[in-house]
Amino acid sequence: MRQEAQAVVAREGFLSRHRRFGQPLMRVAGGWCVFFNRGCVLHAAGASEGDKFRYKPSVFALFPLENDAQERWHVRQKNYRGEKWNLSCLDPATSSVPAAESLGDEIAFAERLVIEGDADVELAVAKPL
Repeated sequence: MRQEAQAVVAREGFLSRHRRFGQPLMRVAGGWCVFFNRGCVLHAAGASEGDKFRYKPSVFALFPLENDAQERWHVRQKNYRGEKWNLSCLDPATSSVPAAESLGDEIAFAERLVIEGDADVELAVAKPL
């Protein structure tokens, strides 16, 4: 973890009071998730063991897929639907690869969670991708 993130976690813990799809969100330090350090630490740890989603809570593993209030799926993107974060990973101009292709693992993960009956994700993944 970044030093700034370590200080926040030591002082306040890694979960915030904010919720998404009924799940608590990770704390943020310096505008980034406390588990971000040149990429997602949870993702990297899981990938090193053969499953990049192993340690990531489903609400984070599905990012940047989002289900809106009408249960329609979209990809969070820079300057789309009031997106607040100015992250390069949310800017379609940074890649020529279509989101449906680059997010293939996340889409498959969402489908797997629905099939397995994960109740928390079933609420978030109400419509087929």
